[in-house]
Amino acid sequence: MMLDEMGHEVSFEDIAARYRGHDLLSWFLETRDLNDEEPRPRLIEGGLHVTHDLETGDGPWAFIIDGDLVTTGDLIFKTEGAGTCALIVTGNVRARNIIYGGSARVAVDGDITASGVIIGSWGSDGAVLGTSGILTARAVLLDSHTPIWANAGGPRSVPEAFRTLIVGGRGWQEFEPDIDANALENDEQTFVPEVLKNGVHDLHLARKHAERGGSPFLPEVEQSLRAKKGL
Repeated sequence: MMLDEMGHEVSFEDIAARYRGHDLLSWFLETRDLNDEEPRPRLIEGGLHVTHDLETGDGPWAFIIDGDLVTTGDLIFKTEGAGTCALIVTGNVRARNIIYGGSARVAVDGDITASGVIIGSWGSDGAVLGTSGILTARAVLLDSHTPIWANAGGPRSVPEAFRTLIVGGRGWQEFEPDIDANALENDEQTFVPEVLKNGVHDLHLARKHAERGGSPFLPEVEQSLRAKKGL
């Protein structure tokens, strides 16, 4: 069963009443108007604790997990087509690797912890991952079009909320990359061969390498960057 098929169906009116005052309620409710086919919102109460991969369907979807989302496997938030999707997790998120892309918009009230990597792509279609708490991962790998945010309990994203190394585009207000995703001429001196395609880091290969437990970075590069950042 897909993640967005779990729990039970509710109405947007039910969500609006139950989560009145939530900072991202209007962000969630706008999925009604951003899709030609209105999604049927769902609610997963009590959180989820599993030992396998979890992924969403093609969308459009809109659901809330009231509690923690925890797995020893991977979390994959994806979409197909132009539908805009939204997920709010009211607790913490913990997983091995976290993948998001397309028009998957995911917001977490607690902390996000990945023992492996977080990979985001196709943010030009709306994909975003964010936490109101602390984000911890071995690495965050983004294409230049995709944002990520972490607020550490404050009103806006702040550098100290990211306990990880970030590969991403420059110019975002939400984060400052440790490695510029567009500085491709340095990739062979930065990344392990397993994640390179024609000398350039490839997010698909990085995901496969992460599934085997590997870091995307050369050991000496990772050690140096983590020391510089105090990780």
